[in-house]
Amino acid sequence: MLTLSVGQWKAALAGAAIGVACTVLALALGRPARPFLARLAHLVRPPSYSWVDPDQGSPSGTTYRTFFSPTIQHAVSYLIYLPPDYKSATDKRYPVIYWLHGRGGTQREGASVFVPLLNAAIRSGTAPPVIIVSPNGLGFSRWSDSSDSNVPVETIFIHDLIPHIDATYRTRAAREDRAIEGFSMGGFGAAHLAFKYPDLFGAVAMDSAALFDEGPNQEYFEANSPWSLAVRNAGALRGTTAVRMAVGQEDSLLDLNRKFHLLLETLNIEHEFLVFPSVGHNESMIYSRLGPRVASFYASVFARRARSNSE
Repeated sequence: MLTLSVGQWKAALAGAAIGVACTVLALALGRPARPFLARLAHLVRPPSYSWVDPDQGSPSGTTYRTFFSPTIQHAVSYLIYLPPDYKSATDKRYPVIYWLHGRGGTQREGASVFVPLLNAAIRSGTAPPVIIVSPNGLGFSRWSDSSDSNVPVETIFIHDLIPHIDATYRTRAAREDRAIEGFSMGGFGAAHLAFKYPDLFGAVAMDSAALFDEGPNQEYFEANSPWSLAVRNAGALRGTTAVRMAVGQEDSLLDLNRKFHLLLETLNIEHEFLVFPSVGHNESMIYSRLGPRVASFYASVFARRARSNSE
């Protein structure tokens, strides 16, 4: 039986009150809110994450790295995958895919499924050589700055990490050569960041995206909601940003993903929407069903820039 201290009970009750208020507000605004019980569970037992992942392992051909973030005046960790010819082709520059982990995950999550899948495709010649970056999203950040700005995950990602990657590695720094993808919370983050910064990303892939809104107020919703951002920036996204959505038919997030697909259709934002039968909210199964579609998506995305890499 779970035993809570007085302080934990107070935090849980306060969180419950906030959760109810946010849910009511979200419904009033016609936006999907995160289920209340899931919110409360995380408030009762909040996890602890560090800007520098203490696990310095380098799984699946990735390399553990840190960089100094001017935003927080502190080191931040990430994993990076470099294509097989990176060391030998010294004049060659590469597109970059940023892969965002899900809620409760770490920067190592992408190295378990996405990196091996794309690495195999690159080696077989069905996907173009790319750099893959798996950032540290602090587990529960939603890839957005916190409402009090004390946890500026988005600012660090946009203003510190991307410039660091472009300055440190032989990247192609144009938006057409920069993509973002993620699973669950990472899918929300990919949509949020790609639709908020269409000048930075030429492609976005949302896998089992957790497309519900949560936050303390309407201003926070407007700043972070992919639903609002898609409408606001539809003109900049339409015809310029490659969009792919994938979700399992047994996933509890299917309805949200289907509604977002319909929103993109209404906005005339061209995209691919895939629903896989007999698949729930399962990252490995999603990527297993996606299979060669991952390689073909990025081959198509970066085909327009397939001229000399030495530019």
